[in-house]
Amino acid sequence: MDEKLRQEIALHRWAVIAEAANGRLASSERGAVVRAIAGREHAHPDGTVRRYSRGTIDRWLRAWRAGGVDGLRPSPRSDTGKVRAMPELFGEAAALRLELPGRSAAQIASILYHRHGVRVAERTIRGQLRRAGLHRAALKAAPRAWGRYEAERPNERWVTDVLVGPWVPYPKRDGSARARLFLIVDDHSRLLVDGRFYDRENARICQELLRRASPGEAYRTSCMPITGHPLPMRG
Repeated sequence: MDEKLRQEIALHRWAVIAEAANGRLASSERGAVVRAIAGREHAHPDGTVRRYSRGTIDRWLRAWRAGGVDGLRPSPRSDTGKVRAMPELFGEAAALRLELPGRSAAQIASILYHRHGVRVAERTIRGQLRRAGLHRAALKAAPRAWGRYEAERPNERWVTDVLVGPWVPYPKRDGSARARLFLIVDDHSRLLVDGRFYDRENARICQELLRRASPGEAYRTSCMPITGHPLPMRG
């Protein structure tokens, strides 16, 4: 970052906080002003439009009181070029965010420092993750994917399910009952072992289907009458 841009950024920061820097404001009044500033958009010297948090505005106010406008000049970055020189750092940062989507940029920066002795600014990590679509808001909105489980061999485990179908006779009238399709699927091969329609759902029907064969273990997904209970199997 050249000297001219640093000066422009310092003046920009002063323009942002000037209203809150009024020495005549009481603490409560200053807090209200800071909240209002944080709720507005501000045109940055680089051409972007930005919002700043209350914490950032408070930090700039402290810097201005300590050093005037010069105190608002951005410091030379100690991590300049480190992410480009060590691209594995970003890969590791991305893995840390995916491992725990709620993990903050500050926490990731701390982990990288303690692992590699390299300090990377939080805003660098935050910007890189956002550009890669790995910011926390996007990860929270994305559908969660679970790892697939599969039995190691055929007949080791069967999966049962019950699908509720149409009314029979249809259209619905007095005496109609919901058709229920009971299915058994081999967890390894995905073979449809058996499937039958019934007019009711109970433990006897589940047992009747499952006892046609004897796998090592049966996993019941929606067979409600016996879900969560051991089912004895006969050979």
